[in-house]
Amino acid sequence: MIVVLILIPVVGFALFIFACYKTDWEAIDEQNRQYHIDGYHIYYDRKILRQKEVEQLKSKLE
Repeated sequence: MIVVLILIPVVGFALFIFACYKTDWEAIDEQNRQYHIDGYHIYYDRKILRQKEVEQLKSKLE
């Protein structure tokens, strides 16, 4: 019984390491870069991006 309790975390850790090893981190980073503009996230920072866009339009009109 104790052997089973010891093996469960060991096997879980081995599976975690295997999953991290097989993950294509470069593809994930490339995909995440599609959602960022000037360091701002398109969805989460949309108010800031909109404010910057309005300021740019105002400066072009002046």
